[in-house]
Amino acid sequence: MLSEDKKHVALPPGREHLDFLTSIILFAVCVAAIILSMGYWKKLGGEFYASPGFMPTIISGFLLVMSVVLFLDSLKGSSISERCRQLGAAVPATLHSRVFWRAVIGLAIFAAYIFVLLGRLPFWLASFLVLLAILLYLNFEGKFQLKPVLRLVLIAALSIGGIVLLFQVAFAVPMP
Repeated sequence: MLSEDKKHVALPPGREHLDFLTSIILFAVCVAAIILSMGYWKKLGGEFYASPGFMPTIISGFLLVMSVVLFLDSLKGSSISERCRQLGAAVPATLHSRVFWRAVIGLAIFAAYIFVLLGRLPFWLASFLVLLAILLYLNFEGKFQLKPVLRLVLIAALSIGGIVLLFQVAFAVPMP
């Protein structure tokens, strides 16, 4: 059983505990990106400014500095241990949040698009199916109605058709 002081961790009125978590994740991603980008340079040799890892290193370096600033800003008026306790208290509420699970399902749809559909289906078909799935998912109100579904099918078809016409036809950019 939790002691009384651990049971009632007050969440701050703002979102500083989320800034704290974001800064830590962003810092880790930036460090990984810099290490991987430097690997391109080491592998290919030559001048660093001409390597494919140059721009990712520069962008990651700036984001790294911003993540440190965000981290320090999130600690104003608090401590690392307090922010960790606040995050621990926020986890159960997050796992029971409808918004959180809607985001997870949306990300799963995009993951299926990237890792399953692209390359196996033509670009236009995979993109149409995923856009339609996202539109249906975000606009589903518990009851199937034909007219709103047909409108979403039309929106998805026109959007993907416009993208293909603009990039593949007008700009001659090959689609994946």
